[in-house]
Amino acid sequence: MKYKKINEATVQCIISEEDMEEYGLTIADIFERNEKGEGFLRDVVERAHDEVGYRLKGDNIAMQITPIRDEGLVITFSDAGIAGFQNMLEHIKEVLTGIDPDTMRDAFKALSDKDTQPQHKSGIEDTCRIFIFSSLNHVMRYCAAIPSELSVKSHLYKEKDFYYLIIEKNRLSKKNFNKISAQAVEFAGLMAATEERLLYLGEHGECMIKDRAVSWLRRICR
Repeated sequence: MKYKKINEATVQCIISEEDMEEYGLTIADIFERNEKGEGFLRDVVERAHDEVGYRLKGDNIAMQITPIRDEGLVITFSDAGIAGFQNMLEHIKEVLTGIDPDTMRDAFKALSDKDTQPQHKSGIEDTCRIFIFSSLNHVMRYCAAIPSELSVKSHLYKEKDFYYLIIEKNRLSKKNFNKISAQAVEFAGLMAATEERLLYLGEHGECMIKDRAVSWLRRICR
């Protein structure tokens, strides 16, 4: 693992394929946020203190996880709240030689393949995902890439300088839900969908499109 301290509140960690193998992890473990994946992410944050002197000052931490070529990951985290995402989006470009969409698609496919297996847990992330965009143009480009035959229950919020697209599974199949989620990696960051985060956006964010945001923006782009 290679750590870089962006500022007092933000740290970036590059995870290689070898690092993943050492922990016995797959990308699917990370994005499924199962017990093994959650333990790994906690370890990444805790090791930042020894590696770069990072001290967690609050209870809430924002995290951006981006697949890179050669099956690696860039994990950027900050306890500076939503404002910390600006540093995340700016500094992640320094290490990305090119995002490999197939890597993310493989991760979501691994989740999709579990549809027929018994599920031992459930939560809001099973039916809802939040994507954070640095510009409205990126939101529109993403929506234009979603197949027109898919009806997507979605909502668009703006909070400060960022745009948040909330996508609900609703009537989508698990396969299509994961597929359009994988498409977002080229344009946005994936945030954990929690009740607290949804409430925060509802109270502090500006609701730009209350419903069918994907449909409206897709129509404008085409």
